[in-house]
Amino acid sequence: MKYPSVVLFYLSTVSYFVTFVFYLLHVVLGVSSGKGERSGAPGIVASSASGGLSRIAWGAWATRALVMSLVISTAGVIARAIELGNASQWVKAFFLPLSTTYETLTFFAWLIPLIYLMMERWFQIKQVGVFVTGAAFVMLSVAASPSFAPSAPTGVPASLQSYWLTIHVLFMVLGIAFFTSGFGATLVYLWRRYEKKLFLLFGALLAVLVTTIFVVIPLFATLQLEKMLASVALFAVLCAGFGWLLLFVHRESQPIAWERLEPIEEMIYRCNALGFPFYAIGGLVFGGIWAEQAWSRYWGWDPKETAMLVTALVYAVYMHARLTWGARDPGWRGGLVAWLSVLGYLAVLYAWIGINYFVASLHSFV
Repeated sequence: MKYPSVVLFYLSTVSYFVTFVFYLLHVVLGVSSGKGERSGAPGIVASSASGGLSRIAWGAWATRALVMSLVISTAGVIARAIELGNASQWVKAFFLPLSTTYETLTFFAWLIPLIYLMMERWFQIKQVGVFVTGAAFVMLSVAASPSFAPSAPTGVPASLQSYWLTIHVLFMVLGIAFFTSGFGATLVYLWRRYEKKLFLLFGALLAVLVTTIFVVIPLFATLQLEKMLASVALFAVLCAGFGWLLLFVHRESQPIAWERLEPIEEMIYRCNALGFPFYAIGGLVFGGIWAEQAWSRYWGWDPKETAMLVTALVYAVYMHARLTWGARDPGWRGGLVAWLSVLGYLAVLYAWIGINYFVASLHSFV
């Protein structure tokens, strides 16, 4: 290979897949109150047919494999920064391997599992590792496609070379990394809270998203008053319908002892609470300062700026709901507030990926 980082990221891809398998075996064969796991953490208890496999400490092996994957991935990130430094003195000065899609994917595949590892050591809940390592494996697999994410290092345009870009991007990616661990914890929590009915809820949510993308947004984009009003009305009906279904399922679900769900809900809150200031300050404050230097204005309602603002507002609503309604009513804290975390991460994905590849924006270079 021409670039050492490419070899290291290939090795990381394999390592993350092995780690994903270990975490999956821990979820399927592990005992929820076993050694190294908080009592009451959600899991799938192994049946007697699993035999000796259920006696293997899959969670411990998964954590060891994750550490090894991070070591390889860290070496890849450092090698990539050196390669970029050879192409751009500015990158060498600021050590920022985030100038293209390839760097973004590989950097996230290193940072997200690193943040998760810290949260795992804090909360001792390993089921989230299935989502995090799976996401890292997918990112690196996509980055391995030359047509989608070319690996040849390129320089950063002169108009974007500012130390505020470094601060802005690092704060944003740190926020997204925390949000990703929070979303993984949310999936685990909702699976335990709603069990089989979760498929119904996510199916309805998928229907709302598909209708919004292919019907509501195209109607609104016509800029014709009648069609715009129709799109707003349709969107309101879709949201109201999903909200009614959520309330119905929430009330009809079998009650679960809060002690069994509280640790994972606390992990969701901590991840989102840590990610929110990084994302909001990095985007609204530091991003505005950098935009003034690059484009001579602090705010221009660019699609990515607008999507980032909406995302920050969704997480602000989540924080408010969690600290007010959730503090007073376990029914809200125990399920309904968690769906705001899902909505927030969907907004993160749209602001990060959707804008880059489906909407013309000044930020489409990453």
